[in-house]
Amino acid sequence: MASSDSISTSPLAMQAYNVIKHLDKLIGPAAAQSWMLSSNELLGGTTPVGAIKERRLEDVIKAMHVVAMEKGIFEEPFLPPGAEK
Repeated sequence: MASSDSISTSPLAMQAYNVIKHLDKLIGPAAAQSWMLSSNELLGGTTPVGAIKERRLEDVIKAMHVVAMEKGIFEEPFLPPGAEK
C-alpha cells in the first residue's frame, strides 16, 4: 500500500512530471532532480515536490521562472507548464 503522501500514485504526479520535463531543458536531468528535491527559499523552505503535494503548483512555476531568468531563457524552448504558444 502506498503512503498517503506518495506523489507517484496521485494525480499530482503529472504536474511534477511536467515541471521536471521543463527543468530538464533548462538545467539538465540531474540538476532538475536535485532542484525538485531541495529546499527552496522561494517556496518557504519547502521542496518543489512538497509544494506540488500541497497543491501549490503556481508557486512552483514561479520558482521555475526564476531558474529560467537565471539562465537567461525568456522564450522558447522554455514555456512553463500550461502555457500556449
